Amino acid sequence: MIVLGSDVLVLHHLSFRSDSRWSDNEEALKRLRGSMKGITIYGLLDLVGAVSRHAGEKSGRDLYIGYLRSEEHRILFPTHPESWEEHVESVMRYLARGLSYRDALEAQVLDTNPEAQLYLTWRTGLSNMLPVKTYTPKELLQQNPLHTM
Repeated sequence: MIVLGSDVLVLHHLSFRSDSRWSDNEEALKRLRGSMKGITIYGLLDLVGAVSRHAGEKSGRDLYIGYLRSEEHRILFPTHPESWEEHVESVMRYLARGLSYRDALEAQVLDTNPEAQLYLTWRTGLSNMLPVKTYTPKELLQQNPLHTM
């Protein structure tokens, strides 16, 4: 399953058409339409925050509910630690790679959900730092044929 990064979804939902990546972003999402896609709970909450900031709280909440109800999106969650110490220990291996805490949480979710096979993001600095392959939407479009994993 392809997991969508919040940056890809923010670009889509806020229609940043002046962004040079917008066209590739939209084409990649169009090609993925109809297939199951993942989004981590952290990515979804990032998206809700961005939409709320730009379009208001109601829009953010409505978007959140829409993703929860979507038949094309699966919200991926981390395993729940027994204690704060266990949580810190579980993310420490990702932090040791140089990931931020937020990116470490995302990596942990990707690592504990075996159906996650590819992470779609414009953040090229995450390649080789996450437990799954990363592509930008532009790289995904260059795959022939497009594999939706």
